[in-house]
Amino acid sequence: MARKKEVEEELVKIKRQLSSLSALNEEMKGLMAEKEGSEKTSSQLFTLLKYMIDENKRTTMLLGSISEMLARVEDTVSEPVEEVQEHTEPMASDAVKELPVSEVDAKILQAIQLSPNSMACADDIKRRMNYHGRNAASARLNKLYKLGAIERLQLGHKVYYKYDAGKATNLLIVSPPQ
Repeated sequence: MARKKEVEEELVKIKRQLSSLSALNEEMKGLMAEKEGSEKTSSQLFTLLKYMIDENKRTTMLLGSISEMLARVEDTVSEPVEEVQEHTEPMASDAVKELPVSEVDAKILQAIQLSPNSMACADDIKRRMNYHGRNAASARLNKLYKLGAIERLQLGHKVYYKYDAGKATNLLIVSPPQ
């Protein structure tokens, strides 16, 4: 029986050694995994560092070109500029712009001046000039607006045209004899 007890004790010792070896084996596997992970990490860090260096070169080149452009802009801005004198009253030396208009356009300008508030829309001109549609009146009004004879104001859905004699001081409207 002593022999059986010795064998059992020996089996318990062997089991302890096996469990400690198994723990060491697990520990070694963990260390190997860490080392493998650190190698991947260092490889990834190297790749990232190389990318950052390349991006730094590109950014430096871009900033250099922007700096050159700013220097050129500063040079053009720092050039001497002639001062423009502003004046509110027209002087005798100011040229008067002649604006030749047709007889119909002269009547339209007169209709705008005689309307309330010196404003008229295409419908008003259509009625006054006996046009069949609004298109002809709108076309004439737009032409006068582009020539600078009248102002254009949008009020709601309608576009009104206004003649302001005070603003047209350098404008001489010339119409053919009637």
